Amino acid sequence: MPRRMRRLILTFTPIMLLWTIAQAQSDRGVTLIDNPGGGTIAYAQMPAQHTLRDAIGRVLQYVHTRFGSRPQITRVLKGADGSSVAVIFTVKALGQSSQDIAGLAMVAVSASAPAKGAVLTDQADRFRSTVGPMLKHLQSGAGLTGTDGGPMPPAASPPSGSGATAPAASSAAAQSAAAQSAAATLHQTAFPDGSGSIGLPDGWSITGAHAGEVVAQGPGSAGLHFDWQISAVDPNDPRSRGMRGGGAGSPVAIPYGTDGANTYKAAITQFLQKQGKSPPTIDVVDSKRLSAQESMLVASIGAIDGRSPMRALIDIGISPLNPLGGYLITLYVVSFPQQLGQQSLPTAAAILHSYKVNDGVAVAQIRADAQRSQAFTQGTLAEMNRRQDAQDRQFQAFDNNLLDRTVIRDTYVNGHGTVSNDLADALVDANPDRFQEVPPSEYVKGIDY
Repeated sequence: MPRRMRRLILTFTPIMLLWTIAQAQSDRGVTLIDNPGGGTIAYAQMPAQHTLRDAIGRVLQYVHTRFGSRPQITRVLKGADGSSVAVIFTVKALGQSSQDIAGLAMVAVSASAPAKGAVLTDQADRFRSTVGPMLKHLQSGAGLTGTDGGPMPPAASPPSGSGATAPAASSAAAQSAAAQSAAATLHQTAFPDGSGSIGLPDGWSITGAHAGEVVAQGPGSAGLHFDWQISAVDPNDPRSRGMRGGGAGSPVAIPYGTDGANTYKAAITQFLQKQGKSPPTIDVVDSKRLSAQESMLVASIGAIDGRSPMRALIDIGISPLNPLGGYLITLYVVSFPQQLGQQSLPTAAAILHSYKVNDGVAVAQIRADAQRSQAFTQGTLAEMNRRQDAQDRQFQAFDNNLLDRTVIRDTYVNGHGTVSNDLADALVDANPDRFQEVPPSEYVKGIDY
């Protein structure tokens, strides 16, 4: 190929590369974290998504809604096991000075668990320098690794030392409530994934379960959600500054040490407000502190999303404060239509007391999920590094072109060097068997770029 034509192609290469630098709040349950070194991490569970196509479609829809324009996909990377995929994209952020954003969207699905998704984004001109730290942040403490309150399967039992010792620790409250009237007959029902079981009244059924977490529904909007974890930060702790945010899925802000009743009310209120919903009235009619970090509540909850008001029995546990000024609120909630009033509490207490976790299965599931997520994240990072390396080669070739330089190879000594175009032409013309022009794909890192 003539040198002039090569120069023309190299001149246009950086323009194309500008669109591919990014090779990696309206949705419910999205946690949003501002990465300290730049960029934003968003992650969530997607309980209704069980195929890669549906899950990545939902994540890209979230990107579209969040930035106001459709993302342009530049690369799709599929996991070897067929249960994960990553999409590299760019998007124009409308309403933010039409800023160019680059991102990496990742999802992982399982036949027996909710899908998990994460989106890493930053300004396009710096994304390639921040995506690596964001992936490490995600891997080490959030999102796809299942730790620090991320969207991966929750713990099989409340966090160690949290005081939330699961419903078994609340047997005294259960017995007290049961004394008021007889509870409905319960049927001990195994979780579909084998990670535990729970007693359910007639007409109830499990709608989701994984690694000890369970969701079930009953007649008349009755339902339960055990091991429901909500990320929180202490707004009075300066260490939490980087974790605060107002978007959907961002941590709720509640001073650490707030009593259980007010923690619950604030958590539910903020959780719904962050999703753009009007919070219900919450009246805690009874409260019992079981330990320094666990309380049992009875609450009347107003209508949410058109459903009837509810009466709920709630076990709330608070984890220790972490080094970033954050903590987890873990809820075990059983609710019945408000009109059933006090008569529903014995059944709610019996359900709470019947909850059992198969620790061996739950821990194995959590460990397997974490290993799959870690392998997926590491593979994605490796691919990003490979693409960045190729991009660096092209940028160096572009610089050489602008400066009238050429990389040549001396085949006699197997050495590389960058010289002026005139000298390169002279050497190659004088001894083509010894001197050869080196294409960008064969540049040696540390020598040619």
